[in-house]
Amino acid sequence: MKKKTGILLSLALLIVLVAGYSLYQHSLGNQDTKQITIVMKNKDDVFYEKIVQTQTSTLSELLNELKDKNEILMESENSAYGMYITALGKDELVQQDPSSSLYWTYRSDNNKQCLANTYCDAADVLVIEDGDVFEFVLDSYQ
Repeated sequence: MKKKTGILLSLALLIVLVAGYSLYQHSLGNQDTKQITIVMKNKDDVFYEKIVQTQTSTLSELLNELKDKNEILMESENSAYGMYITALGKDELVQQDPSSSLYWTYRSDNNKQCLANTYCDAADVLVIEDGDVFEFVLDSYQ
């Protein structure tokens, strides 16, 4: 009897672990290879536009992957709200300039999470999907 109970408990634990891992993977978003379009511009001048392939789950992971591959230049800080981008570039780093009210922002007209919220969340929690387009703009904000 103890042997049957032990087997049933082991089986139940295995089911809970598999289900938990499945939920965890789902929370990370789709980890299949996806194509994401990244556009970077300084006001109206586009200096980087490329469709990249990735298996990352979040926008911050994608940006760090591109930085690690020397595809882009980027500086960021951790803030209470998550990743805060202070500089981006392709051949040279373009810094934000708070004294001129110039800041890096990003948006997407097709990312599900951005559309659902009417704004894009912090890059750390922004789940990316195949076909997403993200536009990073250095522009003045008052």
